[in-house]
Amino acid sequence: MLTCACSAGPAFEGGGIEFGMRAALGAVEKVVIDPKSGRARYSTIGNVKAKGICGSGMISLLANLYLTGWIDASGKLNRQTKSKYITVEGRFAKYVIVPAKESANVKDITISETDIENIVRAKAAIYSACNLMLEQVGMKFEDLSTVYIAGGFGRSLDLEKAMVIGLVPDLPKEKFHYIGNSSLMGTYMVLLSKEFREKQLELARKMTYVELNTAPAYMDQYIGALFLPHTDISRFPTVKKMKDNSTTKNTKQD
Repeated sequence: MLTCACSAGPAFEGGGIEFGMRAALGAVEKVVIDPKSGRARYSTIGNVKAKGICGSGMISLLANLYLTGWIDASGKLNRQTKSKYITVEGRFAKYVIVPAKESANVKDITISETDIENIVRAKAAIYSACNLMLEQVGMKFEDLSTVYIAGGFGRSLDLEKAMVIGLVPDLPKEKFHYIGNSSLMGTYMVLLSKEFREKQLELARKMTYVELNTAPAYMDQYIGALFLPHTDISRFPTVKKMKDNSTTKNTKQD
């Protein structure tokens, strides 16, 4: 049994993102991008006016911006194709998700290239940590029979979009299982049952903790994952196919 802790940061919970917020009333949770105009069609939690964007919304937004060509693999917004939803300020650009007249804040809800960079760093930390642990025992993602996703965030995770940005590996959907708030449930079990307390100690003794800060290969893994979905696109054949199909479709429409 291997375990590790990676410093993914709070980006997927809204931290470090200008209009980021928790998955609460008014958070943009799903986005679809018009490949021609760049306009976002979105839905919010509670179907009320948008106040900001939560983790699931960020994943949906980035995946769709990437597939439609409005951001490139490095997370930079498309400056060549004109869109009124992309504004350039000096060396940086912003994308308008929700125009001011539609938002609860009466101002544009945007995502900047700095915000996108923070999200890409977070997903890179998670993917590279998992990949490093597997490499420690001579395995690949394809060797896994099951991937469990815990926490409240996992409940609303769109696996396809998470795979597009490289947050989760390119594996069959049926291999993924959501288990909810596992840390809270585990705490209940340990507090209420002597049997489970003993089981917890037994599991802890069997675990080998991988210290990422001292693992020379981790930084290489991390840097490789700082792209959408990854510098090595062969790791994500499904995403490559989706991207190619999207490009072909848009070219035919032109």
